[in-house]
Amino acid sequence: MHILSLIGLLLTTGIVIADIDDPLHPKPHRVVEAPERFHTDRSGAKLDLPAEEDAFMFAVFGDRTGGPATGITVLREAVADVNLIEPDFVMTVGDLIDGYNETAEWNRQMQEFTSSMDALLMPWFPVAGNHDVYWRGEGERPVGEHEREYEMHFGPLWYAFEHKGSMFIVLYTDEGIEGAPKRFDRPETQKMSPEQFRWLESMLERGRESKHVFIFLHHPRWLEGGYGDDWRRVHSLLADAGNVRAVFAGHIHRMRYDGPRDGIEYVTMATVGGGQSGAVPEAGYLHHYDLVTVRDEQIAIASYPVGAVMDVRSITGAVSNDTRRLSELKPTLSGPVRFAPDRSVSDTFSVSITNPASREIEASISFGSEDSRWRMSPGHAHFDLEPGASRTVDISISRDAAAIDASMRFPVMHLDIEYLGVNHRYSIPRKTIGIELELTEREGKPAGQVEAPVTTGP
Repeated sequence: MHILSLIGLLLTTGIVIADIDDPLHPKPHRVVEAPERFHTDRSGAKLDLPAEEDAFMFAVFGDRTGGPATGITVLREAVADVNLIEPDFVMTVGDLIDGYNETAEWNRQMQEFTSSMDALLMPWFPVAGNHDVYWRGEGERPVGEHEREYEMHFGPLWYAFEHKGSMFIVLYTDEGIEGAPKRFDRPETQKMSPEQFRWLESMLERGRESKHVFIFLHHPRWLEGGYGDDWRRVHSLLADAGNVRAVFAGHIHRMRYDGPRDGIEYVTMATVGGGQSGAVPEAGYLHHYDLVTVRDEQIAIASYPVGAVMDVRSITGAVSNDTRRLSELKPTLSGPVRFAPDRSVSDTFSVSITNPASREIEASISFGSEDSRWRMSPGHAHFDLEPGASRTVDISISRDAAAIDASMRFPVMHLDIEYLGVNHRYSIPRKTIGIELELTEREGKPAGQVEAPVTTGP
């Protein structure tokens, strides 16, 4: 991702900071005067110190499923991002695998997901989604479909844990109707069972002294519609607890924020490798994860596009210097290309490139023009260059006889370079270079030159 696009996307992806009393108007962090913690032998303006609070951060991942098989690489990139940030732990909101299959294929997909997530430096906690528990195949449908496999390999269908004075509760939204195939597209299948409801009551009671309570589930039932209205009684239970701060869900593959309702924020995640339309990335149609910072007095929620985090330690002096040299690289073009008296062209020129970097690069050159009367062969070339190595490409260029008029557009060359770092490929911004043209004499007039402007593309 281009760094300017990255910055713009980070600024527009959406940041929510939730104050316990007023989520839309967060308070400045608490500061203290603590002379015993501040040391200098100089005089100067007084500097406040941050209060020593037990703040912490956790991440939330959206759906992995519904997209191409390459979506697993997006998940792995998110894992690499979060490892650089090092929150306390990672939560998911379900649809971890494609599912809707028989046990053998389910197990293969489970292993692919868990092996990817197990690369995290911190613990991660699953939520069951419909793709994770729905069985489809030949023969008799197993009781509970894939619930047994899920609990065996991922964890309980619902559970809770405590961390630094807060409680985290995971719910299950695909209990379905006993004896019927699991499905989520009917309100009657989207009701919390008495068993799970009683357990939730007990957990809220257990966490009554917790500073904050966070809820995680797959289906955003508060949207109602096809989910029915069963969430209303669940919301009432959460609101009565008085310390439930936020509820996270997924399934719809786009970001959405609803709330606060009775002091509870409802956050729907998009995807981290799942099917993604990308309709409006800046409005939450993208692969992302949320980072939640928890303080005694308030909660901050920020969303980051997958791949946006940069590894500071990877930008060594060599990387910084090499990429700067490559950004300034100017290929050598022989020329000029000559017009015949009838303004046709049948000529050749060459392009030479030398790698000034200390590591290998992948370079590609391509040629084109908005004027279809120009033809160049080959139209593109791709090659690898070791440090200091050079490559020359010969190009044939032609143009039918035609007037040089307002409709003529100059032919150009595009140069794209990938710098191969130790653990990362760095894309050098595309450079667009005009091809020098020369007119020959006609009707007794002296020769002249026509040159395309030399520009650097974005």
